[in-house]
Amino acid sequence: MEIGPKIKKLREERGMTLEELGDKVGVGKSTVRKWENGIIANMRRDKISKLANALGCSPSELMGWDNNLETSGGFVAQMLMDEEFTSYVKKLYSLPKETRSKVYGYIDALGRDGE
Repeated sequence: MEIGPKIKKLREERGMTLEELGDKVGVGKSTVRKWENGIIANMRRDKISKLANALGCSPSELMGWDNNLETSGGFVAQMLMDEEFTSYVKKLYSLPKETRSKVYGYIDALGRDGE
């Protein structure tokens, strides 16, 4: 199911108006209407998270991503929704290559310790 009809279906199942959902997400009812009608297809990560929370589902479920972390799509979706993780990835990639290699070695050592 496309994201727009899914938002509308979940909203209606929960007995919410466009305005009520917009208030919970921090947007106007016209924005919710545009999401539901596919006029706005690319939502910001923070809005996806708030929308999923307001509709009582996971961001992965809302967006139609695979929830199974064993598959690459589900794993990537979970990583992208984790703001702490993405902030560390940005910091990591700002480091020189030699320093990143040291960080990777440290992570590998931590993984071996936990086995």
